Amino acid sequence: MRVDLGCGNQKLPGCIGIDRFPYDAVDIIHDINEPLPFEDNSVSYIMASHSLQYVHQLQPVLEEIYRVCKHGAVVCIIAPYAHVTAHMTNPLFKQFFNEHSPRYWTQDPHYHVDQEEYLFRNHKAWSLAEAEQEIEIDFRLLHLEFFYFPIYKAYDPLELSLLRQSQLNVAYQILYQLVVIKEEISPEELTYLKQRSWEEPEYVSEQRLSFQNEREIEKVYYTEHLSMLGSQDAESSHTEAEPMVPAEPSPPSSSKPESINVPIARKPARKSKGILKNKSKNKIVPLIPPKKNPLKKRKPNPKKKPGRSR
Repeated sequence: MRVDLGCGNQKLPGCIGIDRFPYDAVDIIHDINEPLPFEDNSVSYIMASHSLQYVHQLQPVLEEIYRVCKHGAVVCIIAPYAHVTAHMTNPLFKQFFNEHSPRYWTQDPHYHVDQEEYLFRNHKAWSLAEAEQEIEIDFRLLHLEFFYFPIYKAYDPLELSLLRQSQLNVAYQILYQLVVIKEEISPEELTYLKQRSWEEPEYVSEQRLSFQNEREIEKVYYTEHLSMLGSQDAESSHTEAEPMVPAEPSPPSSSKPESINVPIARKPARKSKGILKNKSKNKIVPLIPPKKNPLKKRKPNPKKKPGRSR
């Protein structure tokens, strides 16, 4: 059985649609804040597209999802990304989601996704749940995806990751693909599940394609300082440190002193007036000497006799 929680009018094909409002696509009118109307271990796939941010308490809803799912069932959650100022002030949003959310939904210490998405973190283990806390759910994250505002089209994936983790209003949506674990599972099985392509709503594919086809624009932020921080954190998170390569010696500097804060003058394509500092005497001299204004010749006065002017 496949279920679409909070489907609205965009129910995923082949799913039983559940919603508290009687839309045309809804099969069961039900408030997902209440226990789900399904038996234990009866669901093989759950879609929750932009619905979980409205629930009163997230943990009981996740426990219900875990209860009705079989071992190995896949749960797809799509939600507004938390680090958007418009989302923070939305009075209807009661739950917020970012890249760290699924770290509270398991006690498994192993990363199954790219660690570059978690460059700024204090805990090196995956799970952020308290060790003494016995949680009743175990969702392993298989796939994580972010949807970015169009102005960030010019950045590469690492720059997007650094920007998203260090400032607001970079990504607007997040997608998780999770697997329900109720029995022992081998690394090979997890690898197989990670490599599979799972269903998603049509609007998600359209948003991804729209961002890929966005015209190239100039970068709006510099990321050199962020790249330095991210690379240092990434190196410290590796289990085996890479051997350090000695830096090549820099060429000896010339004995001729260089001027300070004086730009190198290039040969102009056209002659133009301007000034340039003289390096030797530190004087301001013109690039092109100004033309002298010749004295206008006076017209001879026929009434005045020729002679010397006093």
